[in-house]
Amino acid sequence: MIDRTGPFASVYFDSSHDTEDADRQFELNQRTIREKLSAAGASADVIGAIGIAVAAGPPAAGRSGRALIADCRTVLVDEQLPAPPPRELVRVSPLPCILPLLEQRAPRVPHVVALLHPAGARLYAMDRHGDPMTWSVDPVNPLRGSRGQRQTRRHARDRMHRRIDEVADQMCRLADRVAAVLLILIGDAPARAALHNALDARYTGDGTADSPENVRRIVEIDGADREALRDLVRKTVAEAAEAHCRLILNRYRAERERPWGATASGLAETTAALRDRFVAQLLIDGSALDEHQVLVGDRHTEIATTAKELTGHPEIRRADEALPAAALAGNSEIVPIGGRMLLPDGVGALLRRV
Repeated sequence: MIDRTGPFASVYFDSSHDTEDADRQFELNQRTIREKLSAAGASADVIGAIGIAVAAGPPAAGRSGRALIADCRTVLVDEQLPAPPPRELVRVSPLPCILPLLEQRAPRVPHVVALLHPAGARLYAMDRHGDPMTWSVDPVNPLRGSRGQRQTRRHARDRMHRRIDEVADQMCRLADRVAAVLLILIGDAPARAALHNALDARYTGDGTADSPENVRRIVEIDGADREALRDLVRKTVAEAAEAHCRLILNRYRAERERPWGATASGLAETTAALRDRFVAQLLIDGSALDEHQVLVGDRHTEIATTAKELTGHPEIRRADEALPAAALAGNSEIVPIGGRMLLPDGVGALLRRV
Protein backbone atom coordinates (compact mmCIF):
# COMPACT_ATOMS: atom_id res chain seq x y z
CA MET A 1 0.00 0.00 0.00
CA ILE A 2 2.76 2.48 0.86
CA ASP A 3 4.20 2.10 -2.65
CA ARG A 4 0.97 3.21 -4.32
CA THR A 5 0.49 6.76 -5.53
CA GLY A 6 -1.53 9.15 -3.38
CA PRO A 7 -3.43 11.07 -2.39
CA PHE A 8 -5.07 8.69 0.06
CA ALA A 9 -8.39 9.02 1.83
CA SER A 10 -8.31 7.57 5.35
CA VAL A 11 -11.55 7.18 7.31
CA TYR A 12 -12.10 5.83 10.84
CA PHE A 13 -15.59 6.02 12.28
CA ASP A 14 -18.03 4.57 14.80
CA SER A 15 -20.08 1.87 13.04
CA SER A 16 -21.96 0.72 16.15
CA HIS A 17 -25.43 -0.70 15.72
CA ASP A 18 -26.77 -0.80 19.27
CA THR A 19 -29.62 1.73 19.44
CA GLU A 20 -33.17 1.86 18.09
CA ASP A 21 -32.30 4.63 15.63
CA ALA A 22 -28.95 3.09 14.65
CA ASP A 23 -29.80 2.96 10.93
CA ARG A 24 -30.74 6.63 10.84
CA GLN A 25 -27.65 7.66 12.81
CA PHE A 26 -25.45 5.56 10.53
CA GLU A 27 -26.83 7.27 7.42
CA LEU A 28 -26.36 10.72 8.96
CA ASN A 29 -22.80 9.79 9.88
CA GLN A 30 -22.05 8.64 6.34
CA ARG A 31 -23.40 11.89 4.93
CA THR A 32 -21.09 13.83 7.27
CA ILE A 33 -18.12 11.70 6.22
CA ARG A 34 -18.86 12.31 2.53
CA GLU A 35 -18.99 16.06 3.19
CA LYS A 36 -15.70 15.99 5.08
CA LEU A 37 -14.00 13.98 2.33
CA SER A 38 -15.23 16.41 -0.29
CA ALA A 39 -14.04 19.39 1.75
CA ALA A 40 -10.62 17.71 2.15
CA GLY A 41 -10.27 17.38 -1.62
CA ALA A 42 -11.21 13.75 -2.24
CA SER A 43 -12.42 13.00 -5.75
CA ALA A 44 -15.98 11.91 -6.46
CA ASP A 45 -14.64 8.47 -7.45
CA VAL A 46 -12.90 8.00 -4.09
CA ILE A 47 -15.94 9.18 -2.15
CA GLY A 48 -18.15 6.83 -4.16
CA ALA A 49 -15.79 3.87 -3.68
CA ILE A 50 -15.74 4.37 0.08
CA GLY A 51 -19.53 4.68 0.15
CA ILE A 52 -19.93 1.43 -1.80
CA ALA A 53 -17.49 -0.38 0.50
CA VAL A 54 -19.37 0.79 3.59
CA ALA A 55 -22.72 -0.29 2.15
CA ALA A 56 -21.39 -3.67 0.99
CA GLY A 57 -19.64 -4.49 4.25
CA PRO A 58 -21.07 -6.85 6.88
CA PRO A 59 -23.51 -5.23 9.34
CA ALA A 60 -21.95 -4.31 12.64
CA ALA A 61 -23.11 -6.10 15.76
CA GLY A 62 -23.17 -3.95 18.88
CA ARG A 63 -20.29 -1.57 19.53
CA SER A 64 -17.72 -1.51 16.73
CA GLY A 65 -15.68 0.68 14.44
CA ARG A 66 -14.66 0.74 10.80
CA ALA A 67 -11.42 1.65 9.05
CA LEU A 68 -11.17 2.41 5.33
CA ILE A 69 -8.23 3.63 3.27
CA ALA A 70 -8.50 4.33 -0.47
CA ASP A 71 -6.33 5.76 -3.20
CA CYS A 72 -7.53 7.26 -6.48
CA ARG A 73 -8.23 3.78 -7.88
CA THR A 74 -9.65 1.53 -5.20
CA VAL A 75 -10.32 0.84 -1.54
CA LEU A 76 -7.11 -0.65 -0.13
CA VAL A 77 -8.17 -1.28 3.47
CA ASP A 78 -11.64 -2.11 4.77
CA GLU A 79 -11.61 -3.54 8.28
CA GLN A 80 -14.02 -3.75 11.14
CA LEU A 81 -12.55 -2.62 14.45
CA PRO A 82 -13.39 -4.36 17.74
CA ALA A 83 -14.49 -1.03 19.26
CA PRO A 84 -15.35 2.47 18.03
CA PRO A 85 -12.27 4.63 17.44
CA PRO A 86 -11.53 7.19 20.20
CA ARG A 87 -12.37 9.92 17.70
CA GLU A 88 -13.62 10.02 14.14
CA LEU A 89 -10.89 10.65 11.59
CA VAL A 90 -11.47 11.72 7.99
CA ARG A 91 -8.29 12.71 6.20
CA VAL A 92 -6.98 13.15 2.65
CA SER A 93 -3.18 13.26 2.46
CA PRO A 94 -0.18 12.15 0.35
CA LEU A 95 0.37 9.09 2.60
CA PRO A 96 -2.11 6.57 4.01
CA CYS A 97 -2.95 7.02 7.67
CA ILE A 98 -2.35 3.50 9.00
CA LEU A 99 -1.35 4.21 12.60
CA PRO A 100 -4.93 4.27 13.99
CA LEU A 101 -5.52 0.91 12.29
CA LEU A 102 -2.44 -0.61 13.94
CA GLU A 103 -3.49 0.83 17.30
CA GLN A 104 -7.13 -0.24 17.19
CA ARG A 105 -7.54 -3.42 15.18
CA ALA A 106 -7.45 -6.90 16.66
CA PRO A 107 -3.81 -7.87 17.27
CA ARG A 108 -1.99 -9.82 14.59
CA VAL A 109 0.51 -12.13 16.21
CA PRO A 110 2.26 -14.64 13.94
CA HIS A 111 1.05 -18.01 15.16
CA VAL A 112 0.33 -21.61 14.20
CA VAL A 113 -2.74 -23.58 15.31
CA ALA A 114 -2.74 -27.38 15.26
CA LEU A 115 -6.22 -28.89 15.20
CA LEU A 116 -5.63 -32.52 16.14
CA HIS A 117 -8.16 -35.21 15.29
CA PRO A 118 -8.07 -39.02 15.22
CA ALA A 119 -7.34 -39.15 11.49
CA GLY A 120 -4.48 -36.65 11.52
CA ALA A 121 -4.09 -32.91 11.99
CA ARG A 122 -4.93 -29.64 10.32
CA LEU A 123 -2.47 -26.79 10.72
CA TYR A 124 -3.42 -23.13 10.38
CA ALA A 125 -0.80 -20.37 10.32
CA MET A 126 -0.88 -16.58 10.15
CA ASP A 127 2.06 -14.23 9.64
CA ARG A 128 2.44 -10.75 11.11
CA HIS A 129 0.65 -9.22 8.12
CA GLY A 130 -2.45 -11.35 8.72
CA ASP A 131 -1.89 -13.59 5.69
CA PRO A 132 -3.13 -17.15 6.42
CA MET A 133 -1.98 -20.57 5.24
CA THR A 134 -3.07 -24.13 5.96
CA TRP A 135 -1.41 -27.53 5.99
CA SER A 136 -2.84 -31.03 6.41
CA VAL A 137 -1.13 -33.99 8.03
CA ASP A 138 -3.07 -37.06 6.86
CA PRO A 139 -2.73 -40.71 7.85
CA VAL A 140 -0.41 -42.85 5.74
CA ASN A 141 -2.42 -46.03 6.24
CA PRO A 142 -6.12 -45.21 6.64
CA LEU A 143 -8.27 -47.89 8.24
CA ARG A 144 -10.05 -50.34 6.01
CA GLY A 145 -12.59 -53.04 6.71
CA SER A 146 -15.57 -53.01 9.01
CA ARG A 147 -14.17 -52.61 12.50
CA GLY A 148 -16.48 -51.22 15.14
CA GLN A 149 -16.61 -47.46 15.57
CA ARG A 150 -14.96 -47.54 19.01
CA GLN A 151 -12.12 -49.74 17.77
CA THR A 152 -11.72 -47.50 14.74
CA ARG A 153 -11.36 -44.43 16.94
CA ARG A 154 -8.86 -46.22 19.19
CA HIS A 155 -6.68 -47.27 16.27
CA ALA A 156 -6.94 -43.75 14.81
CA ARG A 157 -5.70 -42.28 18.10
CA ASP A 158 -2.83 -44.77 18.14
CA ARG A 159 -1.87 -43.72 14.61
CA MET A 160 -2.05 -40.09 15.65
CA HIS A 161 0.38 -40.71 18.48
CA ARG A 162 2.74 -42.49 16.09
CA ARG A 163 2.53 -39.51 13.77
CA ILE A 164 3.28 -36.90 16.46
CA ASP A 165 6.84 -36.47 15.24
CA GLU A 166 5.63 -35.73 11.72
CA VAL A 167 3.02 -33.25 12.97
CA ALA A 168 5.67 -31.55 15.13
CA ASP A 169 8.07 -31.31 12.17
CA GLN A 170 5.40 -29.77 9.94
CA MET A 171 4.37 -27.37 12.68
CA CYS A 172 7.95 -26.24 13.21
CA ARG A 173 8.37 -25.66 9.47
CA LEU A 174 5.24 -23.53 9.37
CA ALA A 175 6.31 -21.67 12.51
CA ASP A 176 9.65 -20.84 10.88
CA ARG A 177 7.91 -19.75 7.69
CA VAL A 178 5.64 -17.21 9.41
CA ALA A 179 8.08 -16.39 12.27
CA ALA A 180 5.47 -17.59 14.77
CA VAL A 181 5.82 -16.62 18.41
CA LEU A 182 2.76 -18.62 19.48
CA LEU A 183 1.84 -22.27 18.92
CA ILE A 184 -1.72 -23.33 19.81
CA LEU A 185 -2.65 -26.99 20.22
CA ILE A 186 -6.31 -28.09 20.01
CA GLY A 187 -7.60 -31.64 20.29
CA ASP A 188 -7.81 -34.57 22.69
CA ALA A 189 -5.61 -34.30 25.79
CA PRO A 190 -3.21 -37.24 25.10
CA ALA A 191 -2.43 -36.01 21.58
CA ARG A 192 -1.97 -32.42 22.79
CA ALA A 193 0.40 -33.53 25.54
CA ALA A 194 2.45 -35.70 23.16
CA LEU A 195 2.73 -32.90 20.60
CA HIS A 196 3.59 -30.38 23.32
CA ASN A 197 6.43 -32.62 24.50
CA ALA A 198 7.68 -33.11 20.95
CA LEU A 199 7.73 -29.36 20.31
CA ASP A 200 9.45 -28.68 23.63
CA ALA A 201 12.16 -31.18 22.71
CA ARG A 202 12.77 -29.49 19.38
CA TYR A 203 12.92 -25.93 20.68
CA THR A 204 15.04 -26.67 23.74
CA GLY A 205 17.41 -28.80 21.74
CA ASP A 206 18.15 -26.47 18.80
CA GLY A 207 19.16 -23.33 20.72
CA THR A 208 16.26 -21.18 19.43
CA ALA A 209 15.06 -20.41 22.95
CA ASP A 210 18.34 -18.88 24.14
CA SER A 211 16.93 -15.34 24.21
CA PRO A 212 13.47 -14.11 25.32
CA GLU A 213 12.53 -12.77 21.89
CA ASN A 214 13.08 -16.22 20.35
CA VAL A 215 10.81 -18.03 22.80
CA ARG A 216 7.80 -19.63 21.16
CA ARG A 217 4.97 -19.96 23.61
CA ILE A 218 3.01 -23.22 23.40
CA VAL A 219 -0.61 -23.16 24.58
CA GLU A 220 -3.05 -26.07 24.80
CA ILE A 221 -6.78 -25.42 24.35
CA ASP A 222 -9.46 -27.92 25.31
CA GLY A 223 -12.95 -27.85 23.81
CA ALA A 224 -15.12 -29.03 20.99
CA ASP A 225 -17.49 -26.14 20.25
CA ARG A 226 -16.23 -24.40 17.11
CA GLU A 227 -17.27 -20.86 18.08
CA ALA A 228 -15.92 -21.25 21.62
CA LEU A 229 -12.61 -22.43 20.18
CA ARG A 230 -12.45 -19.38 17.90
CA ASP A 231 -13.01 -17.11 20.90
CA LEU A 232 -10.32 -18.90 22.90
CA VAL A 233 -7.84 -18.64 20.03
CA ARG A 234 -8.57 -14.90 19.68
CA LYS A 235 -8.14 -14.42 23.43
CA THR A 236 -4.87 -16.35 23.42
CA VAL A 237 -3.54 -14.30 20.50
CA ALA A 238 -4.53 -11.04 22.25
CA GLU A 239 -2.74 -12.14 25.42
CA ALA A 240 0.35 -13.02 23.38
CA ALA A 241 0.25 -9.59 21.72
CA GLU A 242 0.13 -7.86 25.10
CA ALA A 243 2.99 -10.03 26.41
CA HIS A 244 5.05 -9.22 23.29
CA CYS A 245 4.47 -5.49 23.78
CA ARG A 246 5.57 -5.74 27.43
CA LEU A 247 8.70 -7.62 26.33
CA ILE A 248 9.60 -4.92 23.79
CA LEU A 249 9.03 -2.12 26.31
CA ASN A 250 11.12 -3.90 28.96
CA ARG A 251 13.93 -4.42 26.45
CA TYR A 252 13.76 -0.75 25.51
CA ARG A 253 13.98 0.34 29.16
CA ALA A 254 16.91 -2.00 29.77
CA GLU A 255 18.77 -0.80 26.68
CA ARG A 256 18.22 2.87 27.60
CA GLU A 257 19.97 2.28 30.93
CA ARG A 258 23.04 0.75 29.28
CA PRO A 259 25.93 2.86 27.96
CA TRP A 260 25.59 2.87 24.19
CA GLY A 261 22.31 1.00 24.44
CA ALA A 262 20.73 0.04 21.12
CA THR A 263 17.88 2.55 21.21
CA ALA A 264 16.73 5.83 19.73
CA SER A 265 14.29 8.31 21.22
CA GLY A 266 12.58 11.40 19.90
CA LEU A 267 12.00 12.37 16.29
CA ALA A 268 15.59 13.36 15.42
CA GLU A 269 17.22 10.13 16.64
CA THR A 270 14.45 7.87 15.39
CA THR A 271 14.31 9.33 11.88
CA ALA A 272 18.11 8.98 11.64
CA ALA A 273 17.82 5.28 12.57
CA LEU A 274 15.00 4.79 10.06
CA ARG A 275 17.13 6.36 7.32
CA ASP A 276 19.91 3.88 8.06
CA ARG A 277 17.41 0.97 8.29
CA PHE A 278 18.69 0.21 11.79
CA VAL A 279 15.25 0.04 13.43
CA ALA A 280 14.12 -3.38 14.61
CA GLN A 281 11.00 -2.13 16.44
CA LEU A 282 9.47 1.32 16.08
CA LEU A 283 7.73 2.36 19.31
CA ILE A 284 5.06 4.94 18.59
CA ASP A 285 2.29 6.72 20.47
CA GLY A 286 -0.15 8.36 18.07
CA SER A 287 -1.70 10.67 20.66
CA ALA A 288 1.70 11.94 21.81
CA LEU A 289 2.87 12.55 18.23
CA ASP A 290 0.03 15.04 17.89
CA GLU A 291 0.66 17.39 14.95
CA HIS A 292 4.41 16.80 14.61
CA GLN A 293 5.82 17.00 11.10
CA VAL A 294 8.90 15.56 9.39
CA LEU A 295 10.62 15.91 6.04
CA VAL A 296 10.70 13.10 3.46
CA GLY A 297 12.60 12.58 0.24
CA ASP A 298 11.96 10.41 -2.80
CA ARG A 299 11.89 7.17 -0.77
CA HIS A 300 9.98 6.45 2.42
CA THR A 301 13.18 5.80 4.36
CA GLU A 302 14.51 9.23 3.39
CA ILE A 303 13.06 10.87 6.47
CA ALA A 304 14.48 13.56 8.75
CA THR A 305 13.67 16.52 10.96
CA THR A 306 15.91 19.00 9.07
CA ALA A 307 16.48 19.52 5.35
CA LYS A 308 20.29 19.32 5.62
CA GLU A 309 19.99 15.60 6.42
CA LEU A 310 18.36 14.90 3.05
CA THR A 311 19.24 15.50 -0.59
CA GLY A 312 17.04 16.95 -3.27
CA HIS A 313 13.86 18.79 -2.38
CA PRO A 314 12.25 17.17 0.67
CA GLU A 315 8.59 17.68 1.40
CA ILE A 316 6.77 18.17 4.69
CA ARG A 317 4.67 15.23 5.89
CA ARG A 318 2.75 14.37 9.02
CA ALA A 319 4.94 12.34 11.38
CA ASP A 320 2.09 9.94 12.23
CA GLU A 321 1.93 8.99 8.53
CA ALA A 322 5.57 9.19 7.47
CA LEU A 323 7.07 7.26 10.40
CA PRO A 324 4.97 4.09 9.89
CA ALA A 325 5.65 4.24 6.12
CA ALA A 326 9.40 4.48 6.74
CA ALA A 327 9.24 1.59 9.22
CA LEU A 328 7.38 -0.63 6.75
CA ALA A 329 9.78 0.27 3.96
CA GLY A 330 12.70 -0.66 6.22
CA ASN A 331 11.11 -3.94 7.32
CA SER A 332 10.78 -2.71 10.91
CA GLU A 333 8.11 -3.90 13.32
CA ILE A 334 5.68 -1.16 14.40
CA VAL A 335 4.73 -1.36 18.08
CA PRO A 336 1.92 1.05 19.11
CA ILE A 337 2.44 1.74 22.81
CA GLY A 338 -0.80 3.59 23.58
CA GLY A 339 0.45 5.61 26.57
CA ARG A 340 2.27 2.68 28.22
CA MET A 341 5.51 4.67 28.17
CA LEU A 342 6.41 8.35 27.89
CA LEU A 343 8.71 8.93 24.92
CA PRO A 344 10.11 12.23 23.63
CA ASP A 345 7.85 13.36 20.78
CA GLY A 346 5.91 10.11 21.30
CA VAL A 347 8.40 7.97 19.39
CA GLY A 348 11.43 5.75 19.95
CA ALA A 349 13.09 2.64 18.57
CA LEU A 350 14.92 -0.53 19.46
CA LEU A 351 17.81 -0.88 17.05
CA ARG A 352 19.15 -3.87 15.19
CA ARG A 353 22.48 -5.14 16.45
CA VAL A 354 25.16 -5.36 13.78
